Amino acid sequence: MEFDEVVLGPQTGHSQLFAGSEELPMRDILHKTTAILQGRGKVITLREHAEEKECVTDVRKNFIYIATEAQSEEKQSTPLVHIAKSFDSVSRNEKFSFRVKGFFYVNHSRRLMKVDYCHTLRINLHWKTKKTSPKKSVTMA
Repeated sequence: MEFDEVVLGPQTGHSQLFAGSEELPMRDILHKTTAILQGRGKVITLREHAEEKECVTDVRKNFIYIATEAQSEEKQSTPLVHIAKSFDSVSRNEKFSFRVKGFFYVNHSRRLMKVDYCHTLRINLHWKTKKTSPKKSVTMA
């Protein structure tokens, strides 16, 4: 099994970033690439955790690819897309998820290969205060 992992954040000694005199929020980032199904597939995972004054944010991105040999090309349909969003006003948790599934074809060493994919984005926000969105500037005409 092939495995690569990169961790950025407090574990590597970079706990805070500065931009001029303003301190940016602390962020942890994890990147992992894993080969699956005897090398026929790959999973790429990105995770980010950030703590700010107003909220704590967790972002997860997954990219899954599985290749199989194909005898002929099927008619490609549009990818399946699923979007969901929820907000719990009691616990002040906000969740968003986005998933796309589909397939495409590639020629590899004179063989036709079908590559199935699934891309997922999940965002979880926990608002620390009763205000659930930052102040927005208003322009009057």
